[in-house]
Amino acid sequence: MTEPSRAWRGAAAARLRALPPQAQDTLWILGVAVMSLAPLLPRLPAWAGAFSLALLAWRALLAWRSRPLPSRTLLALLLAAAVGAVLLRFHSLLGRDPGVSLVCMLLALKLLEVRRRRDAYVVFYLGLFCVFAQFLYLQSALAAAWMLACTLGWLTALLDANLPGRRPPLARRLGLGLRLIGLGLPVMAALFLLFPRLSGPLWSLPDDARARTGLASSMDPGAIARLALDDSVAFNVRFQGRPPPQRTLYWRGPVLGVFDGRRWSALPAAAAPTPGPALRDLGEPVRYTVTLQPTQRDFAFALEAPASAPALHGQPGTSLRLLPDLELRADHALNQVTRYTVTSWLRRAWVAPEAPARLRAYTRLPAGQDPRTVALGRELARREAVGGATAVASAALRMFREQPFRYSLHPGSYAGPDAIDQFLFQRRVGFCEHYAEAFVVLMRAAGIPARVVTGYQGGSENPVDGLWVVRQSDAHAWAEYWVAGRGWLRADPTAMVDPARVERSGRTLDNTEPLLGLALLGPRDTTALRWVRNLGDALDQTWNDWVLDYGQTRQRRLLRQLGLDSTDPARLGGDAALSLGLLLALGGTWLLWRGRPRRDPWQRAYALLCARLRRAGRDAGPAQSPAALARALGRDPRLQELRALLMDLERARYARDAADARTLRRLWWRAARVPVGRRADHAAARHSS
Repeated sequence: MTEPSRAWRGAAAARLRALPPQAQDTLWILGVAVMSLAPLLPRLPAWAGAFSLALLAWRALLAWRSRPLPSRTLLALLLAAAVGAVLLRFHSLLGRDPGVSLVCMLLALKLLEVRRRRDAYVVFYLGLFCVFAQFLYLQSALAAAWMLACTLGWLTALLDANLPGRRPPLARRLGLGLRLIGLGLPVMAALFLLFPRLSGPLWSLPDDARARTGLASSMDPGAIARLALDDSVAFNVRFQGRPPPQRTLYWRGPVLGVFDGRRWSALPAAAAPTPGPALRDLGEPVRYTVTLQPTQRDFAFALEAPASAPALHGQPGTSLRLLPDLELRADHALNQVTRYTVTSWLRRAWVAPEAPARLRAYTRLPAGQDPRTVALGRELARREAVGGATAVASAALRMFREQPFRYSLHPGSYAGPDAIDQFLFQRRVGFCEHYAEAFVVLMRAAGIPARVVTGYQGGSENPVDGLWVVRQSDAHAWAEYWVAGRGWLRADPTAMVDPARVERSGRTLDNTEPLLGLALLGPRDTTALRWVRNLGDALDQTWNDWVLDYGQTRQRRLLRQLGLDSTDPARLGGDAALSLGLLLALGGTWLLWRGRPRRDPWQRAYALLCARLRRAGRDAGPAQSPAALARALGRDPRLQELRALLMDLERARYARDAADARTLRRLWWRAARVPVGRRADHAAARHSS
């Protein structure tokens, strides 16, 4: 650290100590407010976050310079601007995003209006609401720990506003806040375990369905390549038995059959046949449990091919639907951590024919686009007429393997009506989505039904807990084509260009390319970063298992073990209220016991010794000093230890340096054990004196 920066920091610290206590408290509250808003700002409109931070900075400047607060007229104008901006952006003040945006701005505005204690309490309530609103977006263990830290900060600020007289040190106030949180933990645990569970989570709003990061139900240019930069967890998998080889793990998601020249999307629902797929299984099935992070989408993921639609854990009576194209779909957006157990066959054959209208839909191409690609597909059809669809597919895959195509995370932009022509015949650099769509267009140009399948490929085993972790960076796109008598066959042209992609999982990286967001910490695959990431994934999974996955099923199982009736909501609510009342009564009793009048440790030790002397026949009371009592005992050698204890008590009480707690405990112990003699001993002592 340079001398100017050290001098500047010293001057700032001196200035902070010189501020009035009220200004110091205000700066503390502003710091806690920034902590509370930080997780919310990336999920709200940029203008709402900028408005809130600007107001907080303004309030900090006023406190630092001891300037007066702005007028109420100016604050009213700012409030009207905030409400108007929310209405203009969301067309409503109700709902998750408009409500949280407005509350964040209200918190910043209210901090510019704190003139009475009532205003301070409103600030505390708004701040705690912002803390709890974080769970509407994030439900991880890290988010819960951050919320706990923010709650501690607000409790400390609340203590500052209510402690009379001189303020105690910050460490003591933080300790008192921790004690208050500890007192509330038993009540929180009782409510969490016994409060009747609803069908959905307690921290979500049903009408808020904005998508998070992850796969969408359509595929735009560059959509999957952008996901390759995201290292967040998409879902965890626990295999029952040994996991299959990584190259066989194709986690199937949306199946896309409509191409408009730029975007791939699913066939309309009316075009899908009603019966489920008819499959013939080959080999041994694989059984596993998926823990899917919230996606705000209605589709889930499973290995090819699921045997049946799985039920959702913790949501009795709710299951996913297995569509004819082997997609798993829910009847609502998955806005919470979702868990389900699936049985899949990694090798399967379709034995039921597809409807002719559906097959024709999988051969359509936009007119007038990519003429060179269409011509190549027709040429492959003529050249491989004898071998049929399988021979055409093999020829196309052989082209990707033998010609100088390159797999890259940054292929550049392909646009216009000849985007696939540019990819196949000019630049030949692309990501998995480019190879999958080019293969499907070639097959359709050859008259063969084909479609794009999106999902994830591979994953990695977490050595901390043994779970299989699939990240957003494992997002992948491949293709399927129809062969009469055999059904839909998978083709992955990316594996022809970069075979290591399906062995390694995730994006292709140069050794020098850093992990996004951790560029300053070193390469992505350093041992330290992998260990930290694996530990975080394991902690999150434990949090999912024991907290987020605690739904109706697990609650009923626990209550049955406790001998409670979990089928009657009224009785369950009564049990919860009774348990809460019992906890409150125990807590109140403990607080009363803690708040009873107490003597200090020295007084308790001296009172104990005086009581023992009185029982032995000696007149001893708290009005006498220990030294006076020692002189009254005389010089009898049998009472030497008692006189020494009394003089030690005298010094502990009246010496310049006060005795510490350990010394006082030792004196109490000696007062309880020292021989005090009998009545005759004291009489002899008085006679000798």
